[in-house]
Amino acid sequence: MSESPEIFRRGELDVIRIDNAACSAEVTLFGGHILHWQPSGQKPVLWMSENSAFDGVTALRGGVPICWPWFGEKEGQEKHGIVRSQLWQLDHYQESADTTTLQLSITLDSSMGSGPFPKKVSMLLRFGATLEQTLTFENTSEAPQCFAYALHNYFRVSSPDNIAIPQLENSIYHDKVEQLSQQIDTGSRDHCGPIDRVYLNDKAATLVDSGYDRTIAIEKTGSQNWVLWNPGKDAGGIADIHPGGEKEYLCFEVANTADVSLPPGEKLTIGQVISIS
Repeated sequence: MSESPEIFRRGELDVIRIDNAACSAEVTLFGGHILHWQPSGQKPVLWMSENSAFDGVTALRGGVPICWPWFGEKEGQEKHGIVRSQLWQLDHYQESADTTTLQLSITLDSSMGSGPFPKKVSMLLRFGATLEQTLTFENTSEAPQCFAYALHNYFRVSSPDNIAIPQLENSIYHDKVEQLSQQIDTGSRDHCGPIDRVYLNDKAATLVDSGYDRTIAIEKTGSQNWVLWNPGKDAGGIADIHPGGEKEYLCFEVANTADVSLPPGEKLTIGQVISIS
């Protein structure tokens, strides 16, 4: 087995290609971004826009962007945080017959924001029959630090209208499109957007896709929210979504959309494990 990854060039970015007995996958160190994961015998699990910029400057559209240390809009700052448009470092690579493991990290300097958040993030990625993504934050300062985050999964689906998410039924959510709080999920399959919801739900969940006849299961750790998003007709105003692309994916994100506080000397680990049946 190789002790170093296979790397190819896409636009201005280096991309790590993974091909083992259990799956194929692609990762770029720009944003620590998972671009592709496809278990053997399955359709691709993640969606990437054909219009996504690979210029080494613009955050990528699709796959699994990492939104940190804030989620959503922040006045005077880049949307969804800093790290999705910065270069991460590959610290370790290990390959076996059916599993490929990468250890990545990023260290932020003062020019990347002065907020009270950890300046180093480490991430473990494990690609095989399942996709495991784990991030660890450590507060090495003498004061509490705070941050929000999301693992912004773009799941490839037959159509957003074909998706059921049983575990969300009866959950409370905030509707960001209608600006309505304390809404209750009724179990509707109407997920064609514009839809933008933040659920208060810390449980594992499944996307049941009747069109593809498959289920995407996501187990999560360290997060209190699910975010459900699809722009629907509003996708026409988003330049890096290719025409019709909004009908091919549903974003279902592991998240803490409000700040969590990390005491001095403490660590917080968050993550997800994705599997297909």
